Amino acid sequence: MREFIFTIDYDRNVDPLMDVFIDHPETHSRSIACNVTDDGMWRLERVAGPEAALERLDEVFDSPVQCTECIGTRDCITDWHYEVIASEAGRRTVYSYRSEAGDCHSIPRLAIEHVGQGVLCETERRGSRCEWRLLLCSDDGVDDLFSALEAELRPGLTVEFRQLGEPAYWADEAVTLAELPPEQQAAVEAAVDYGYYRTPRDVSLTELADRLDVSRSTLQYRLQRAEAWIVRSFVTRSMGPVEADEAVAEGSRLRVGRSGV
Repeated sequence: MREFIFTIDYDRNVDPLMDVFIDHPETHSRSIACNVTDDGMWRLERVAGPEAALERLDEVFDSPVQCTECIGTRDCITDWHYEVIASEAGRRTVYSYRSEAGDCHSIPRLAIEHVGQGVLCETERRGSRCEWRLLLCSDDGVDDLFSALEAELRPGLTVEFRQLGEPAYWADEAVTLAELPPEQQAAVEAAVDYGYYRTPRDVSLTELADRLDVSRSTLQYRLQRAEAWIVRSFVTRSMGPVEADEAVAEGSRLRVGRSGV
């Protein structure tokens, strides 16, 4: 398996969907699941941001011909279904289905044409940038795919090659809290259950340690190790493994510097 990562950057006023993210830089979306065939694409996506941005996204998605994965100038007429299946303050989970019809060439369709079936796709939108991550059976056809992306671009869009290699990102994303060492997992779960992470806290670190029958220092160590793993996993999703490592290292240097003051 191979992992192909690239980004599309958008100028303002060239894509109504990306304009929402440009105008509201705190807004962020990420695919949860995505399925692609020659005939269409359906996916589940989590969107977070201010209500004003989410309402604007509703207006864009409600357009019956809006293709959010097309980057060219072709006449794209498509059947579109969009539904919010979960909603809370500042966050929505959205199901969408779009058919591939006529001359509509989306990025997933281009991927299938050039690298074959079996492609898994994930997208992340933030600001002016949409990052695409494709999991492929092999890298056969990737050069042709990238050339097709460049050729398809309409004015105001820029494509940037990011990475082609082993599927490290997809392997990392499969990691869950259950893969923490058992003692760290138990510490985090107890901390949540007893309200240690609430504001204000329902229980102190010492009280929580007494409930778990461990020393305060042992509990603190377990929580710190678990929190570091959780934070790094979260940052990796947005920054990538290399940038995440650099950020974590910089944070460690800052903590050391402060402790030495």
